[in-house]
Amino acid sequence: MLEYSALEAMAKGKGTIHDWRVLVDVLNLSEMMGKGGVGPEVLPYCEKAQEGLHKAAIRYQETLNMGLDGQTIQACRDLIQFADLQQGSISRSEFERYIQKTKDYIRSHGDKVVEIE
Repeated sequence: MLEYSALEAMAKGKGTIHDWRVLVDVLNLSEMMGKGGVGPEVLPYCEKAQEGLHKAAIRYQETLNMGLDGQTIQACRDLIQFADLQQGSISRSEFERYIQKTKDYIRSHGDKVVEIE
């Protein structure tokens, strides 16, 4: 539910950095799972969402307004649905391993990850 409320806020142009981060976290985890063989059909949606969320971060730095365009809203909506399916298709322990793997990847590639101060 957190993901859907973050997307709703972003879609209305009332998003916060926290909302953006929630969507980025879903994106990163789903991408890691997809690349690991759990629902690889999510990867094109990850790419579309990533492009849009990156644009939103840049726009926020210029305007201090956090929102998404229509294509990114749809990509994030699709991404969240795929994420639900991915998470439901594996055990809790495997899901937790993917969470840790995603955190480790972000930590080790921090200079290549978009951050908003």
